[in-house]
Amino acid sequence: MNVWGGMLLFISIGAANKTMPDEQTRKMWMEIDFQIINGLISAIIIGLTPWRIRDLYQLYQTKYRDELLRRHKYTKNFIWIQVIIWSSIVNSVFQVGVAICTWSTNMDNRPTRLVGILGGISLIAGVFAALAQFILGRRTKKKAKMEEQSTSIV
Repeated sequence: MNVWGGMLLFISIGAANKTMPDEQTRKMWMEIDFQIINGLISAIIIGLTPWRIRDLYQLYQTKYRDELLRRHKYTKNFIWIQVIIWSSIVNSVFQVGVAICTWSTNMDNRPTRLVGILGGISLIAGVFAALAQFILGRRTKKKAKMEEQSTSIV
């Protein structure tokens, strides 16, 4: 994915103008790069959607709360688990919107602002969920380590 992203960047900033002097050729390669990156990101996010929907379903079923808490080991705070699950759902929904917008229209009449807004919201929601899981996981590990050290001293 880095190769396609780098190529997209070089074409966007004009660094590839000598190798692609024609504007239409640059637009075509930008579209190809964008479609490849969108396909890779969509495959990952849409592939995770069934597990996210399962977590959302179990979130509102009281008999699954213990299982949900066991699966989300990064925190015992149920409110944070709700926020992270909903952020992941928002990420999936808006990525599906991006995929629909980009794959149902051609590059000349695609609603660019809509794709940008949907992609931005999807990105923000996904980054928020991942960052929250990382920070909460570190905090939980640190707390467990502190408790382990205090019990070994006593």
